[in-house]
Amino acid sequence: SFASLWCQRCIVVGNGYSIHGQHFGKMIDSHHVIIRLNDAPVKEHKKDVGERTSIRLFFPESALPNPLEDSDNDTLMVFVPFKPLDFLWLGEVLLKTRNKTKVGFWRQPPREWNGNVSQLRILNPYVTYEATYKLLQLNASSGRYATTGIIALNLALHMCQEVNIAGFGYPGNHDNTTPIHYYNMGHSRKKELFQHNITAERNWLLKMIELGVIADIASPSFQAQNY
Repeated sequence: SFASLWCQRCIVVGNGYSIHGQHFGKMIDSHHVIIRLNDAPVKEHKKDVGERTSIRLFFPESALPNPLEDSDNDTLMVFVPFKPLDFLWLGEVLLKTRNKTKVGFWRQPPREWNGNVSQLRILNPYVTYEATYKLLQLNASSGRYATTGIIALNLALHMCQEVNIAGFGYPGNHDNTTPIHYYNMGHSRKKELFQHNITAERNWLLKMIELGVIADIASPSFQAQNY
């Protein structure tokens, strides 16, 4: 449960390619609470991203059919609903009645979810609302909302005394060579980013780092102070 997570130092591990080859695994695993995002794999990349997972946030389109393959037995699987259809999907996979419809999802979610139901939690939608409209200050009429990474950071800031990040950030708009994620070489951005405001997120992250609210473990100042 969340109550059992003693959190003095936590880290939100992003899925960005910037973490590839950095060998931050041991540094990440040294945190009390480690929050991961969506369907990002761990085992094959543990030198870079570590291997412990305290919390994994996901939504239907980013769900792993067999999350225990890349999570710990006691990992809290936190479902992040964005739309009413997401609750329908969750009910269907839990009741084993999932149909094959693709309508309403930007990517077909898995037809099965074989996670540990006792470790499943549903994130209060206010955390997403707060991240989108309070932290990023996005306009509701834009139809855009915070990425899972910013939502996870908002959750972490409510839970932990010290919040660090790793693997955040996307390639520039005109960078067609750098992969988006550390775990594949794909460059396509359209489907994954069309509902987000990446510029607003980048500016907010830089502001929080400048104010000392969060820290990027890749920064020279963090390295000098901690290792």
